[in-house]
Amino acid sequence: MLISTLRKRLNNISISGKLYLLILLIILSTLIGYGTLLFSDKSPLMIGLSLFAGGMVLVLCFILVKRVKSYFDQPEAIVEPVLPSYQELREALSHQGSSLELAEQKIIREQGKREASEKAKQIFLVNISHEIRTPMNGVLGFAKLLEESLVDEDHRESLQMIIKSADQLMAILNDILDFSRLESGDINFVNQPFELKDTVRSIYRLMEPAAKLKGLNFSYLIPEELPMVLSGDAVRLGQILLNLTSNAIKFTEHGEVWISLQLVENLEERVIIEFRVKDTGIGIPNDKHQKVFDFFEQVTNDTSRRYAGTGLGLSIVKRLVELQGGKVFLDSIVGQGSDFYFRLPFGKVSDEVSKETQHLLLKLPETVLETGKGVRILVVEDNPINQLLVIKLLDKRGYETTVAENGSVALEEYRNGDFDIILMDLQMPELDGYEATRIIRKMPGNKGDIPIVAMTAHTIKGELEKCADIGMNDYISKPFDSTELYQKIETLVGSTAGGL
Repeated sequence: MLISTLRKRLNNISISGKLYLLILLIILSTLIGYGTLLFSDKSPLMIGLSLFAGGMVLVLCFILVKRVKSYFDQPEAIVEPVLPSYQELREALSHQGSSLELAEQKIIREQGKREASEKAKQIFLVNISHEIRTPMNGVLGFAKLLEESLVDEDHRESLQMIIKSADQLMAILNDILDFSRLESGDINFVNQPFELKDTVRSIYRLMEPAAKLKGLNFSYLIPEELPMVLSGDAVRLGQILLNLTSNAIKFTEHGEVWISLQLVENLEERVIIEFRVKDTGIGIPNDKHQKVFDFFEQVTNDTSRRYAGTGLGLSIVKRLVELQGGKVFLDSIVGQGSDFYFRLPFGKVSDEVSKETQHLLLKLPETVLETGKGVRILVVEDNPINQLLVIKLLDKRGYETTVAENGSVALEEYRNGDFDIILMDLQMPELDGYEATRIIRKMPGNKGDIPIVAMTAHTIKGELEKCADIGMNDYISKPFDSTELYQKIETLVGSTAGGL
């Protein structure tokens, strides 16, 4: 049993291991033989043991020689690669394909979830915007209407604070919508001729009352060498200047705020213009110069509490400028003021286009109609407060108004009556403004040609284009300004009012 176990273990040892074992046994036998002769009393027993050890050395050497010879004589083992069979390859490829398909499906599902989440967020923001703008149209509209009739200065001042607070709320709402559009990349820029001076002057006139209210000197400067008409996005330029100017006025308690322009580069087909908005306000520390352009960032928590706001205005400015190939800069000293400036490229236009653009601006009415007598207007609006507001604004100018609470009633009124223009809300029960407009445009004769102005709280991208596609003549968003409403009516109705 012991011998068989030992043999099995020896068989399990590799050839090199067996060679090492034989060498060790030879060395051990040699040591025993010589040690016995050298250190024993050389008795016959010790001599016999020594001779036995010597014989073992000879036998082990013989075995070692045979083992070494057989080791070197054996043919070199050729390791042939084990190639997988066709079936194995097919199964491996099938498994790999299944794994890739599962991974692709997972990616598609995740992308679908992200798109659904983004769409849900957009729908939520659009709905929230609509729901806020609708009552805000009543708040701002009636407040401004009441402001014109107040005589008591204290009452007038209190009402102005209400209007200012409502304007701030609308500014926050617009910032949130712009942030959402910039975050999703859902924003486009137009490239059309516009008068530079008119754009800057419009921002100045818009912000002048706020500057006067704080006792600030407010001015703007446009050098004579700048082209009068350029090609670009005037609306986005106005939005950038408005954000910077409103910020400057907000953070300046005394002193001045001014807007200035400078020609930086004049090339054959384009120009680069630098716009500056400087103030003598609270200033911004050096370590905050870059952070103020990040989303939801303000200089300090105290600034946020004291001056309110979302911290989105400057970040929106930066994104809008950069998306148009420009860059924003900031110089500021705490306690002395800030200087925000940006550079934007604009295309040049021909002399003919320049003259035509300026001519169109000159044709726009400087003042609204003093009287609307003889102009028959069909107001299609489902919200009772907005109905009352529009009627009061139109009655104030002498317009003759008829109200319809939805598209179905509007069609009935229009078929049986004679009107010069229709003010059409878009979101209404039973029949919305889109479908009502399509039906009107299909009516025979002059009935299908009446001017229609969309009045809506929706501000989503493409709304203006959608209104134009179905045949509407213009678009006014809520909350609207009475002057804008009067101008649109006058532009579309003109001298044909009342069938004259």
